[in-house]
Amino acid sequence: ESNPCKNKGLCQITETGDYQCICLAGLTGKNCEIDNLNECASNPCRHPKAQCEDQFGDYNCYCPRFWNGKNCEINDPGFLGGIGFYTTNNSKIPRIHSEYAQDLDKQRQQCKRNRCDEKKGNFKCDEECNTYACDFDGNDCTLGINPWSNCTAKIKCWEVFMDGYCNEECNNPQCLFDGRDCQ
Repeated sequence: ESNPCKNKGLCQITETGDYQCICLAGLTGKNCEIDNLNECASNPCRHPKAQCEDQFGDYNCYCPRFWNGKNCEINDPGFLGGIGFYTTNNSKIPRIHSEYAQDLDKQRQQCKRNRCDEKKGNFKCDEECNTYACDFDGNDCTLGINPWSNCTAKIKCWEVFMDGYCNEECNNPQCLFDGRDCQ
């Protein structure tokens, strides 16, 4: 039988034949579908003009122009502003990433307009929500299968998928060939 518990919740059958979900820390709800932890509460965004947006099990920092990184902590003259990206070795991020961040920000605004947070996990494929920015409609369009579940790269390949820049560590079948960015 299928597991009704979401987000790695543990399903237990009760004495009455019903089920009960044992949720991971920060999650609640009958099926562990509610994130009751505000990841922005600790003020993770380091730049004073950055804005934090609480996400399901995560957060995004909207960085001002010239500031980048997950927490807006890296001075990056080529960054136009938007959601900050993880970087390695304090390397500068190519300009295409700045443009991609702006596009991703626009896509996430579209997700809000389409009310995708309310639609994900409803076992119906809502095409308007089936994008990275909208968390792939809670995997409703992939039969609950995470397409990156076998990707073991050290970076989050889904965050750089089809961004126009070749990330060699994602250029393999398990990581979906970096969205063909390396061709």
